[in-house]
Order: sequence, then C-alpha cells, then structure tokens
Amino acid sequence: MLRAGVRTVKAAPALRAMTVVLVSLVVAGCFAHRYPGLLERHLEVLGLYADKLQTLAEDDRTVAAQDWGEFTYPLQRAREFEHVAASRYPERASLKAFQRALEAYAYLVADPAILSAPDAAADVAAKVTAFRAAATAAREALATER
Repeated sequence: MLRAGVRTVKAAPALRAMTVVLVSLVVAGCFAHRYPGLLERHLEVLGLYADKLQTLAEDDRTVAAQDWGEFTYPLQRAREFEHVAASRYPERASLKAFQRALEAYAYLVADPAILSAPDAAADVAAKVTAFRAAATAAREALATER
C-alpha cells in the first residue's frame, strides 16, 4: 500500500525562535512606518465628519438616531487604531494627543440630540473647535517625533 501523507519537517528550536523574532521585527517595522500616515488619516476623516456636523447645525438640520452611526463609526475605527498603537507605543506624545482628540470628537458625537438643541449651532461649533485644537496638538506632536 502506498503511503500518502504530509511530511513533517522539524526545525531546530533556535531557528524557530529566530524566525519568530524576525517576523515580529518586520511587523513592528511596518506599523512604525505606517503609524504617522494612519494617525493623520484618522484625524482627517474625523475632521471631515466634524465639519459635516457643524454644517448641519448651522443649517438647522438634524440626523435621525438610526443614521447617527455615520458619525460614530469613524470614531470606532480611530479607537481601534489607537488600541493597536497604544500596545506598541504607549509613551508616544502624538498618541496621547491623538487620544485627547478622540475624546473631544466622542464628546461631539455623544448624542444625536445635539443637532436639535435650541443653541445647536453654537454648541456644535464649540465642540468642533475643541476637537480641532486637540487634532492640531496631535499633528504638532507627530511632527516633532519624525
């Protein structure tokens, strides 16, 4: 009878350990290279949605609660990036500033009722201004790290 099967190749423990270290360094290096662009892209996207909210508030328009995910989804994605970055670079000043920008944006999109408040335009404008200041601080911190 013919034996057909998978052949097992045994690698030396040192070779396996070296492979794991090499793969880890490559993955970390790729993320380190992409980190500035990803951080900037998240700030840009959040800024676009902040602008859209401000325009809606100025035009006395509201968004239905079921459609509010349009504004919260970019925050979820940015928080996922922040979680990964924090596991690799917990002490980076740009990451800490980015976290403050996320907090400011989260405050802006905490409740869809913000657009139906009597002073919606002023309230949204103040929160957008706070987000913009935090985003600028994150960009400045990122620029000093490069």
